[in-house]
Amino acid sequence: MGAASAILMNADTGALLFEKHAHVPSYPASITKIGTTLYILDQEVQLDQVCVVSTESLKRRPSTDWEKYPPYWLDKDGTTMGLKIGEALTVEALLHGLLMVSGNDAANVLAENIGSGSVPQFIERVNEYLRKIGCKNTQFSNPHGLTHPDHWTTAYDVALMTRRALQIPTFRTIIGTVTFCPPQTNKQPERELVTTNPFVKPGSRYYYPKAIGGKTGYTAAAQHTCVTIAEHEGRALIAVVLGCKDRLMRYEDTKKLLDTAFAEEKVSRRLMGPETTLKKRVLGAKSEVKVSLVKPLSIAYFPSEEPKCKAVLHWNISELPIRKGQKVGEVHILTDDGRFLEKGDLIAREEVKGRLFFTLRKWLFNLFK
Repeated sequence: MGAASAILMNADTGALLFEKHAHVPSYPASITKIGTTLYILDQEVQLDQVCVVSTESLKRRPSTDWEKYPPYWLDKDGTTMGLKIGEALTVEALLHGLLMVSGNDAANVLAENIGSGSVPQFIERVNEYLRKIGCKNTQFSNPHGLTHPDHWTTAYDVALMTRRALQIPTFRTIIGTVTFCPPQTNKQPERELVTTNPFVKPGSRYYYPKAIGGKTGYTAAAQHTCVTIAEHEGRALIAVVLGCKDRLMRYEDTKKLLDTAFAEEKVSRRLMGPETTLKKRVLGAKSEVKVSLVKPLSIAYFPSEEPKCKAVLHWNISELPIRKGQKVGEVHILTDDGRFLEKGDLIAREEVKGRLFFTLRKWLFNLFK
């Protein structure tokens, strides 16, 4: 693993399969755009909303003297969507330009037009939003990822952003789109955008059939970065690599992480069975209720995702007497964070009668109610 930091996360459960310096702050480069897109889509912005390209959104800094220029100004060599001042485009077109061809200009235009009026105000809201969803080691100074001393995140935080974004259908669609044609605008004719992500591009040297989407990034300070979402037999994984010395490293490291995980076979662990007897005191009963499972209770998991789990008893004893073999509750197996894994029925091992006083009181209650 040549990447400076990396993580592999289950997109559905949040389980961590692999970590390397996953909480160490790093420059993210253009994978910043995943966080930008997540914030925009989570605000339920209309995709047909029209945005206008301002002069400010296309300004370029002539040098990397950070203190002289706003952190969102573009670099002369940075990737763009080729927008023009005064051009009017929809949010949908800009998001495709943002994620598919890594348009830094698209990032600034979206930031100015989505409810804030200025890029700095937009970034302030994005940072607040990211903290709320659990990104504790992230601070953005711009919406595109161009290097700035006050712009950083971690592999873990990027995986969190991506996992949440995958819950939004529009994100899942755009992040895996190979070609897209923005409609004609007031400044430019219809044209075709082609993704820069080789993992999802058939025929590419690094095409990965299991990949359903992703985002690459590069700046001299960040080096090569990459986020990849891949799915195999219903198991979706998010791989993040930061600080790779070259493109080959980021692709090879990502492929190695995913291939290793997808090569795993599920194992089963028996947690408890009918031979285990549990006891419960019931008000008015002559004796404790002895219960057991109807059948063995097991969980299946991939070795790299072995869950820490606990058993929670749910009783359902409404009245006495209790018959032998009667269902009196369930055992629920939960992960430590409360995710449901499996359940099993509990039945009484023997009959349990009520005490005379308790039975008489119940009879009198039913007689006079």
